[in-house]
Formats: sequence, structure tokens, C-alpha cells
Amino acid sequence: MSIINETLRALDARQTDRGSCRAPTPPPVVAKRRRTRLWASVTLLSLLAGLAIWLAAERRQPPPVESERHVAMQSVAVSAPMPHASPAVPPTQISVKTSATPVVAEHQAGPVDEKKDKRRPGSATPPKLPGPAVAVATVDVSDHAVAQQPVIRKEASQSTPREAADERYRKALTLIRAGQADRARALLEEALALSPEHVAARETLAALLSDAGRDQEAEKILRIGRAVSPEHAWFALSLARLQAARGDTEGAVASLQSGMGGHGVDADYHATLAALLVQLKQYPDAVRQYEQALKMQPGPGTWWVGLGLALAAQGKNDEARSAYRRARMAGNLPDTLEEFVRAKLAD
Repeated sequence: MSIINETLRALDARQTDRGSCRAPTPPPVVAKRRRTRLWASVTLLSLLAGLAIWLAAERRQPPPVESERHVAMQSVAVSAPMPHASPAVPPTQISVKTSATPVVAEHQAGPVDEKKDKRRPGSATPPKLPGPAVAVATVDVSDHAVAQQPVIRKEASQSTPREAADERYRKALTLIRAGQADRARALLEEALALSPEHVAARETLAALLSDAGRDQEAEKILRIGRAVSPEHAWFALSLARLQAARGDTEGAVASLQSGMGGHGVDADYHATLAALLVQLKQYPDAVRQYEQALKMQPGPGTWWVGLGLALAAQGKNDEARSAYRRARMAGNLPDTLEEFVRAKLAD
């Protein structure tokens, strides 16, 4: 046991001596660890610097969709040349003329978030745009618009015969006021040649001819007016007065009776017919026409005198005296008729 113990002690002593001799060696281990940490730091810094350089390069690159839009516009410009267009036309003009597809391209070409869109440039295929069809349609529409303009201008400058007749009638009235009746008659004849149914021009021309003593020409103008516009009663009235002036009382009565159904039959029309009927001694008819005229316009005293004469011719003296009194009350009798009425009332 003692030998074994001594042997163990000797081994422990040797190990202790070895431990005391190895104690100074830790510094190299510490230095090695420091070098390892230094190289790790340098490597980490290198990686960080490379990452920063790569991010900066990525930011300087243009957005991928913008390049796609540029490629799309170039493809449209090459595949769809417009007629009469120079090659230097920028692609933006073509994108304006396309229908809906360029609008979508413009919308997608906006700012793109780098975190959401990680596509590389050139990864997407450019869209196909229908450029040629739209360009041809635009040219067709513009040609159609240019072709339509002259037609509109020509239609605006045209005038109807009625409008031309109205213009000559207005000029004729101006000449009449200026005392130039001859020139006015020429314009009125032109107006009737353009528009025979122009009533005012025909009435004015007939009056000018009658004032100039050219009654036959005036009657001709009025007869044509009755044939063209039979519903206009003024032609019949004017013609009847011209006929009565030249002694054709029966013709005048016939003209007035044939125009009774027309427009414009007024109190003067009925009174004229009544006076002519008195001359023809058709007293009952004359009384009816005078009564109709006085019913429409009771003022004129001469009509009351004519009514009194027609009643007296039929032996209706009391009714005639009543008509004479109404004539005096009107207060507008000429001097000769005033004396006649007084004499009748004195009887």
C-alpha cells in the first residue's frame, strides 16, 4: 500500500510540475481568438458594404414597368406607322390615339414599390396595342368632316323664292315712301314672278297701277290674284270697285257675291255690296247687307243713310226715319248728306 501511495504521489507531483510549466501558454490561445474575431468583423463589414453598394445600384435602376412601357410604345410605333407621319413622332402621341390599352399602360407605369415589386427588368412581355386600326379610323373621320363643311356653307347661303319675294317687297315699300313709284312697281312685279301667292305685293301693285290710272292692268293683277288665292276677299272687293267705277255694276256685284266665303269679309265689304244692290234696286238684299255691316261696325253715318233709302224704297217709312236719326247721331255725315237727312226728317 505504501508503494502504491508513493507511486500515486509521484504521479501527482509530475502532473503538478507539468501544470506549472504549461501555465504560461494561454497567451497564444487568447491571441488566436482575437484574430478570429477580427477576421469575422472584417468579413461582416465587407458583407455590409457589398449589400449597401448593391442596394444603391438597385435604386439607381429605372422601374421595370417603365422600361416595359417604353418597349411597348416602340413596338406600336414600328408595327403601326400612321399615314403621312414622320418617324420622329414621339411614342406618346400614338398612345393618345389608341383606345383603352395605352390607358392601362399609363396607369401601370406609375411609381412601383420596391418591396412589393421584385421583378427584374425585361421579365414581362410588352402588351399588344391595336394601333393601325385606330389610326386609320381617325383619318377617315377627319376626311368626312372636311367633306361635310362646304355642303353646310352652301345650304346656309341659299334662299327660298318666298324669301326673295319678301326682300323685293320691302325694298318696294321703301321706294314708295321715297316717291319712286316706277321703280317700286318693277320690284313688285319681280316679287310676284318669284312668288305669285304673295298677297301683300299683289295688293300694293294693284293700288299703284290704279293710282296711276292704269285700271285695266290693275284689274288683270286682281283677277290673277283671285285665281291664285280665291280665299282672299280683298281681291274681290278691289276688283268690284274698279268694275263699278267704269260702270259695270252687275259685274261688281257678281265679283263681291263670289267672294263672300273668303277670308277678310268685313263691314266695308258688306256696305259696298249693299250700295251696289241699291243701284240695281235690289232693296231687300241691300237692307240685309247694310244691317250686317252696321252690326259689325255701327259708326259710319253714310251706311245709316243707305239703309234708310233702302227701307224707304220698300215703303217702310218709320224704319227709314229711325235710320236717318241714327245717321245724324253719328255726327260724321258730309254736308250734302246732312241736308238730305234733315229734309227727310222734316217731312
